[in-house]
Amino acid sequence: MGGQPWPGPGWDPVGDLAVIKQEMNRLFENLLGPGAAQGRPAEGAWAPPVDVCETRDELRVLVELPGISLSQVKLEIAEGVLTVRGERHPESAFRQDQLQRMECHYGLFVRRLSLPSVVDADHVRASYRDGVLEIRLPKRQEAGVRTIAIEKA
Repeated sequence: MGGQPWPGPGWDPVGDLAVIKQEMNRLFENLLGPGAAQGRPAEGAWAPPVDVCETRDELRVLVELPGISLSQVKLEIAEGVLTVRGERHPESAFRQDQLQRMECHYGLFVRRLSLPSVVDADHVRASYRDGVLEIRLPKRQEAGVRTIAIEKA
């Protein structure tokens, strides 16, 4: 046991803990958004699951939003990014002191998907049925495969 029991001279355990706390706060804020390290909910505290399917003519995005009314959902496309955001409220019949288990996500949500440049953002359609938001993003006509004639020089 020829090693030192302490890291060495100049070691400041209190100062080192403060640095570790600062780095952990920075990590939480990078992952979860501003205010997360202080226990404040960040924008998009949860993200609904999505399925994305691409065919020759369009992209289809299915977003699971059970228990959410359409008035609480906002859908937008800006700078090549599709954003679905909203909020799900817990059942008003559930009282906090009566809860035994809470596995569903509540509060603000956001889901962002980068879109390929071939999507025609002017002709997007969306529908909502049985707790699933379906977004159909057609591809521009010129995005298809074309045969180009080669001229003899």
